[in-house]
Amino acid sequence: MSHALDVLEFDAVRAQLVEECDTPMGAGAAAELEPAFDAESVWPALALTHSAWLLLESGSPPSLGGARDVRQPVRKAAKGAVLGGAELYETAASLAAMRAFREFLHARREAAAGLWAIGEALHENRALEHRLLESVDGSGEVLDSASTALAAARRRKHAAAARVQERIQKYVSGKSRELLSDPIVTMRDGRYVVPLKAENRGKIKGLVHDTSGSGQTLFVEPDDVLQLGNAVREAEAAEREEVLRVLTELSEAVGGEAIAIADGLTAAGELDLVFAKARLGSKSGGVVPERRQGHGIEVHDGRHPLLPRDQAVPLSVAVGFDHDAVLITGPNTGGKTVAIKTVGLFVLMAQAGLMPPARRVVLAPFTQVWADIGDEQSLQQSLSTFSGHVKNIAEALRGIEEGALVLFDEIGAGTDPAEGAALAKAVLGALQARGARILASTHYGELKAFAYNTEGFANAAMEFDAKSLRPTYRLLMGAPGASHALKIAERCGMPAEVVEDARSMLGDAAMEVSRMMEQLESAQKQARVAQSEADRRVSEIKKREAEADRKLGEAQEVRRKAHERATAEIEETLRQIRLEAAELFDELKRSGAAPAAISKARKDLEALQEVGQEVVRGLQPERAPADRGTVPALKRGDSVRVEGYPQIGSLLEDPREGQAKVQIGSLKLNVHVDRLRAAEPAKAPPRSRGTVRAERAQFAPTEIHLRAMRAEDAERELQKFLDDAVLAGVHQVRIVHGKGEGVLRTLCREILRKYPHVARYRDGEPTEGGHGVTIAVLEG
Repeated sequence: MSHALDVLEFDAVRAQLVEECDTPMGAGAAAELEPAFDAESVWPALALTHSAWLLLESGSPPSLGGARDVRQPVRKAAKGAVLGGAELYETAASLAAMRAFREFLHARREAAAGLWAIGEALHENRALEHRLLESVDGSGEVLDSASTALAAARRRKHAAAARVQERIQKYVSGKSRELLSDPIVTMRDGRYVVPLKAENRGKIKGLVHDTSGSGQTLFVEPDDVLQLGNAVREAEAAEREEVLRVLTELSEAVGGEAIAIADGLTAAGELDLVFAKARLGSKSGGVVPERRQGHGIEVHDGRHPLLPRDQAVPLSVAVGFDHDAVLITGPNTGGKTVAIKTVGLFVLMAQAGLMPPARRVVLAPFTQVWADIGDEQSLQQSLSTFSGHVKNIAEALRGIEEGALVLFDEIGAGTDPAEGAALAKAVLGALQARGARILASTHYGELKAFAYNTEGFANAAMEFDAKSLRPTYRLLMGAPGASHALKIAERCGMPAEVVEDARSMLGDAAMEVSRMMEQLESAQKQARVAQSEADRRVSEIKKREAEADRKLGEAQEVRRKAHERATAEIEETLRQIRLEAAELFDELKRSGAAPAAISKARKDLEALQEVGQEVVRGLQPERAPADRGTVPALKRGDSVRVEGYPQIGSLLEDPREGQAKVQIGSLKLNVHVDRLRAAEPAKAPPRSRGTVRAERAQFAPTEIHLRAMRAEDAERELQKFLDDAVLAGVHQVRIVHGKGEGVLRTLCREILRKYPHVARYRDGEPTEGGHGVTIAVLEG
């Protein structure tokens, strides 16, 4: 099967994948990626790729690029080795990259459980990460912040070096200047020296480090500069000692985490590879294959992944589901080889967890992939092209397993046509008997007939444009194609008399078959054009129907909302009337009014209520006839709910002519039966002095919205709302003021604090609206 990977150019796909990796671990794994040949491995790999693709589509995950392959250095540190500053910095960068990616996956661990199962191994140690980053920089230099002793040693070194500079400059700018051959300072063996003229030897006491080639100049380090230079060396030695101590300490800390860091970097490489697969799939327009049982592949509008997207002609083909084998025929240079390679490469990619570039791919994983494509000639083994093909086929027949995919380009070619066709039929039959799935190309007419007459085989053809005499590179399933050899030869400049001579040699029968196949191709092309036009028109009609439905729905929604607003306004007016009337009745009773007066007032209120209800009914949206049919049979005494009222009422009479009389609390209503729904009888609490208030509370609002109001309007509305709620005996109210800048919330709290009937108040729970809502409990 390694031969199949070579001829299908899987290495080129791996090279593309390597380019998408962010880490050396991921790139190494990508370069060695192999397809799997069992469903238990294929589908989990594709699921991981799909999960990574979804995360890429929904946002940008942090890069793993900072993770370097320091697995070997940290393992050495665990054994006592002292790491260099660069290795320690790369370890810190790796810890930072792993931590950020781990946090990203942890936040999505439910949606991306497979990725989190890998990402959980990403090592996180903030303390070590920060300690390393504070101690070394990207160049590997140990920073002053690594330790106070190191910072002090460097200060001493810089101060000593400054004193050396100051002292040596006096020799080139002071009285000693005349003793020098040049007023400059230079270096010898890391020491500052001045160029003293040889005739002035001894006039500047010091150590001679060098002489000029002519002997006329001595390079002298003055004694006082020598002493100061020794102080610099002492400071440098102290610095080196402290740097070594810091590196040793940091290496010990890294060594203590070596196993976790190494395991985390291995996981980082795995994740990098998965996300590289997703990025490559996204760039190439790839899809995750759909799962199917058995062994087969179905490609819709697939493009060869190594060809430019704007040049590759979409390919649609299926093999292994409805047919065991597909034989592709058609002209030379018509794209048969590219079609076969595309299918083979799609299988290898999908079974390696990659996303093949297509509109849709259906896959039932294959157990093997064998390929015999291209020129198999071998000079080293003294094999002809035909012998090379036969060697590959023989190897496939010996090692074939059920469920294998076998790809042949020009099967049986390279030898006598009659013998080649016979051998090809025998090979195809043997492979089918062994449970293989086959995709092959051929020019042999006998094989076209064989595929037509053999169960499990199907023909396909590469389309050829008879007008332009050029291939279209489109694959047509279901019929064999003509080779068009003579037409292609004519287009390529073959002399006309030679082409005519060839036609005459074909014979009438062969020419008739050729013409029939060309006519069949033309008929198929016309049918596809007609089908495409029909599909386009059907699609256009569906779009127009959907647009009409959408506009109708929008109109109905506007009408419904207008009715709801009008109904709500009238219901609020009726509620106010009920509350005021209840207060009036109470006042009448307290003032000793005659029962007759109270009864008259109550009748007047019911009449007003009925007028209001009729207005509300007039505003209700029309119901569909189907809705009316769902109203259950109701009779006197049944418990019912009236649309628009939260409480349960009772039918006072059997419904007549679509109307019913309902009592809800102290109210008697005439309503249409469409507004009634059967309900369980409400449990009647024992009547007390609070019963009237409870009935009144049924109509009182328990929620007010203050958002977007000015402060003075909000204060007025809230005071009125609280008065109504207390009057109606409401126990708890919900005040929606929003979050915003907190102005309305503060105002609300101040009013509630001063209101005499507020027992307590609190912020809403998250399910109640959070800080944008205040819940107030009122005293009875």
